[in-house]
Amino acid sequence: MKKNGYQLIALFKVLWQSKGLKVMRLVLFALIFSATQMLAVNTYSQNTPLTLDLKNTSIKNILGTIQDNSEFYFIYDASLVDVQKEITIKVKNKLIPEILDEIFRGSNVVYRITDRQIALTALNYSASNIQQNKTVSGKVTDMGSQPLPGVTVVLKGTTQGTITTADGDYSLSNVPENATLVFSFVGMKAQEVVVGNRVRIDIKMEEETIGLEEVVAVGYGTVKKVDLTGSVEKVNTDIYKNQSMTQLTDMLNGTVAGFNTIQGTSAKGGSSIEIRGANSLNASTEPMVVLDGAIYNGSISDINPVDVESIDILKDASSAAVFGARAASGVILITTSKGKTGKPTINFSSQVGIAKPTNDFRPNDKDKYITWRQDVMRQRNPNKPLWYYNNPTSLPDGVSLEQWRNESANPNDDNTREWLSRLTFYPVEVENYLNGNSVDWYSKVIGTGVRQKYDLSVGGGTENLSYYWSFDYQNNEGIIKGDDFSTFRTRLNFDFDINDWLNVGINSQFADRDESTVTANMGQMYIMSPYGSMYEEDGSLKWYPNDFAVLNPFMNYYGQDRLRKINSLFANMYANISFPLGINYKISFQPRYEFLKDYNFYSTETITGGAGGSASRIESFSFNWILDHIISWKKELGMHSFDLTLLYSAEQNKYWESTLGNEIFVPNEKLGFGGLQFGTNPSVESLDAESTGDAAMARMNYILNNKYLLTASIRRDGYSAFGKENPRAYFPAVALGWKISEEDFFDFENVYQLKLRASWGTNGNREIGSYAALAQLNSTLYYNGSNVQVGVFNESLANYGLVWEKTESLNFGFDLGLYNNRLTLTGDFYKMNTKDLLMDRLLPEITGYESVTSNLGELENKGFELTLNSVNIKNEQFSWQTNLVFSLNRNKIVRLFGDYEEVEIDGKVVKREVPDYSNEWFPGHAIDHIWNYKIQGVWQLGEEEAAAVYGLRPGDWKAQDVDDNDKYEAIQDKQFIGYKEPRYRVGMRNDFSFLKNWTASFFFRADLGHMGQFTDALRRGGNDTYDRRNYADYPYWSAENPTNEWGRLTLNENVFGGGLMIYKPRTFVRLQDLSVAYSIPGNIIKRYHMDNMSVYFSAHNLFYFSKWPGWDPESLNKSNGSQTPMPKTFTLGLRLTL
Repeated sequence: MKKNGYQLIALFKVLWQSKGLKVMRLVLFALIFSATQMLAVNTYSQNTPLTLDLKNTSIKNILGTIQDNSEFYFIYDASLVDVQKEITIKVKNKLIPEILDEIFRGSNVVYRITDRQIALTALNYSASNIQQNKTVSGKVTDMGSQPLPGVTVVLKGTTQGTITTADGDYSLSNVPENATLVFSFVGMKAQEVVVGNRVRIDIKMEEETIGLEEVVAVGYGTVKKVDLTGSVEKVNTDIYKNQSMTQLTDMLNGTVAGFNTIQGTSAKGGSSIEIRGANSLNASTEPMVVLDGAIYNGSISDINPVDVESIDILKDASSAAVFGARAASGVILITTSKGKTGKPTINFSSQVGIAKPTNDFRPNDKDKYITWRQDVMRQRNPNKPLWYYNNPTSLPDGVSLEQWRNESANPNDDNTREWLSRLTFYPVEVENYLNGNSVDWYSKVIGTGVRQKYDLSVGGGTENLSYYWSFDYQNNEGIIKGDDFSTFRTRLNFDFDINDWLNVGINSQFADRDESTVTANMGQMYIMSPYGSMYEEDGSLKWYPNDFAVLNPFMNYYGQDRLRKINSLFANMYANISFPLGINYKISFQPRYEFLKDYNFYSTETITGGAGGSASRIESFSFNWILDHIISWKKELGMHSFDLTLLYSAEQNKYWESTLGNEIFVPNEKLGFGGLQFGTNPSVESLDAESTGDAAMARMNYILNNKYLLTASIRRDGYSAFGKENPRAYFPAVALGWKISEEDFFDFENVYQLKLRASWGTNGNREIGSYAALAQLNSTLYYNGSNVQVGVFNESLANYGLVWEKTESLNFGFDLGLYNNRLTLTGDFYKMNTKDLLMDRLLPEITGYESVTSNLGELENKGFELTLNSVNIKNEQFSWQTNLVFSLNRNKIVRLFGDYEEVEIDGKVVKREVPDYSNEWFPGHAIDHIWNYKIQGVWQLGEEEAAAVYGLRPGDWKAQDVDDNDKYEAIQDKQFIGYKEPRYRVGMRNDFSFLKNWTASFFFRADLGHMGQFTDALRRGGNDTYDRRNYADYPYWSAENPTNEWGRLTLNENVFGGGLMIYKPRTFVRLQDLSVAYSIPGNIIKRYHMDNMSVYFSAHNLFYFSKWPGWDPESLNKSNGSQTPMPKTFTLGLRLTL
């Protein structure tokens, strides 16, 4: 890579090829090998003394003891060396050679010590002992045909092996025909070779340069990572094999810079995903998914992560522009497994685990509920003495029972009943309290879920054919009662070379999802009195356990019957034709079917079911297809390298939906949704939709002298959803790269690679619905005299001039490799501008329409990403690798609707664009900027007079009055107080391998600098309707606990114009994944005809650090402030290969 480097290599080559300097070659090899070991921070010496005292112990166990107490390991052929022989050995402070001489004294076993490897063999053994097997020999050289001495050659799965001589020659006896030889050498790529019927196998070994030859997918093709010009990141899927992966998004959660995820909390799992922040206000910002080269419109949960071979993330416009109008939010390229040449390989894996909440966020228990109700009533009735709500058995000093009773005009005869009535207990609560009965609603609703997953696959192939067939079944229980999810998935990949110019194949998958879940109502759980009753006296479910207002959390769980199943089938059928001059033509057809059944029945035991029950049957069917024609041409002409791709694509999307409903079933409701004909109030609805599109694309990759890189592309997209005036749009892109480290002037010893990148491009967004640009009709019923008739009306206004939402992106990046790429650093700076946002523009009432889909406004999105990968330690005994990612994203609304107003700011009248207060969109500010009252604490005792000016009292929230006019007004007093999205995201993963068969990893993730709406900080203590409800157990203000962090229980929120919301910090640092795996040694599993077997333990969301007071901070619903518990899972897994 550097001038001096080339000179040094040339000198080594001359010395190596000189036949007259054979001794010098060996000395040179020894020096290089020694230096390599020094760099690995390891020194292997035969001068380490050992002490052994073993009686009647097998030689095998003695050798194991030596391995455990030194840095040496043994290779041998068990059929030639009798390692089961038992001997007695007693040595003190002896060197390794002396101990070996003692062990094998009087036998025909000899040994050779190379580095830390000790090879054992036998002299003068009889060939008749191994007549069923054979001897394999050969020569091992480098890519320049120079012999490599000291290469380890081992029979895979055994300890039988040898090392190459000074001339690179080797010979290995007693080798079965179905064996696999493994060739390994420090600094070279390991190779595995199937022996077959060969007796001589010559090997050329390639230098192992970490990451240099790595190939990444870039859309309709691949390119070496070193030749990339865009911002593309490859996910190392191998590191997840020993972790519990139920959804594909589990691999991406926090491990890719700029790839933002929010974990799901349900049994189904998965995450919402976003690349480089939001670049649209209304249209979808989820990235596009490409599966095995085909655009994938299905659910990502239908893709089994075990089937995934590689994942590549396209983040900048130049990389994603080849996908045009669907790639404005980035692209996820997924490649699934293919069969490998050789005998069939069967893989089986199973995992079983449990899920629990990451934290407990309980309602008040039966004891705290009493205290809580006392404080509620004291704060609602501050004129009453504090002891008025005390239990008469625990009155303060100086207060008599008679005095306590005299506070009520007509007290109950029973003091306890009188006390409970003061706390506004209902009769059922009073009786349960007196009888010592209570309900732990939390434990009934929140529990431990069991999770299981099983995978089976078979793959193999010949020189002309490969196949891969897999099955998996997954069944997850959530941590909320009734939350269940199961799926069955199967995949078949088949590839066949018919001849040397024609290749055909298919990649297909089928998925069956069962989402027939009806959960207990967690919201009702929180406000349920622990002194309510779950059941009536006759054993039936009690609708109102508290005898008032609050519904039973299990009403729908027991009273609703649901069937929701989704079946999907996706296939990518293709043919490749190779023409002369390096031209290749590929045609692929990608159909996808999805069928949904969603049946619901609400019995008379539910509020929804009413007097006679209600039922509905929804069925939908979607079919879409894409047809791609791709021509590619690759050519190298001297210092010029060309890669040209041309595409023409057509697509069609169809959707059909029917909804049938009925209610008030006669004579009874027992048939549920299976007997809609027995209802007395039928209803029917239907919906059909269709859209079409086409695209043409051209891309060229050009490399000059392996230093200067150019990628240029243009795509034209057409889509039927846009107005007839603008059905098509163009999306160009260009990217440049400069491998500055290849220049002669670049002479930095430890810099192996440095590449600079710059790219510009445009992408589009078309996710607006099939008929957004058209006038749409709807119907209604009306009475014409005594007859009911159907009326049709136009419900939306057409916009034939609707144009495509476009995102223009600029990206600058660098790729740096140090110390032979053992340390790599990738950085990207980006700026994106999205114009012609697809939004609904409100219309005056005089038009007769509410809104029209229009192009309005502009967004700006910019940020920085950094990825660091390091191989900290790597040798045969221990390795440690680290992956660190960092990203920040900043966005703002540049323009909205184009309406302006004059306002006074700092005494000056200025003109500004009118914000959209209803959506809280403000030009010049971030989309996620929080606009609300700035809380300055809580009004305290002694501030009664100041609080009363605003209609408040001690314990109420104190907000800043910006214009100081003694009232809280939304537009005048609300401020920008924080952000809903993290300001910084950090992820760090460490992977280890040690003690030969052990691996471990841990992954920390941090989302920093954002806030969340904490609705539970308001409306606590209820109102006249819900005055018997419970609440979550966390602090509140009282005269005895005058905190400045929490308000009182019966807050006054009505004085805050536009509504008051309380925001709390959501910053968190989480240990997201921890795993430990053990691979069973090969000499054990070979007895059972297995190639590999490993067991592992995996923990997900083990713990986190955060000041967020509620459930897990990642579980917050940002739109309404609701929360659900985040699952923490523990999994045991087994993987084996036959």
